Amino acid sequence: MEEINMGHVIAVAGKGGVGKTTLCGLLIQYLCESGKKPILAVDADANSNLNEVLGVEAEVTLGEVREEIERAGWISFQ
Repeated sequence: MEEINMGHVIAVAGKGGVGKTTLCGLLIQYLCESGKKPILAVDADANSNLNEVLGVEAEVTLGEVREEIERAGWISFQ
């Protein structure tokens, strides 16, 4: 019988400075080491630094995408 892999969504939110980014970095590391791939991690914090915790370079941030959409006049976030 073929195994069915179900996707999961994990959302982390809360007050600033309580370790959310560190927790997410550790969880992503654990999942990668356990062979649970692929993983999509989105850091929607205005002061995003999950990429630094993971030791990777972010090509584009969510904030930059938002600003580009607003500049193009497609959506106003005001």
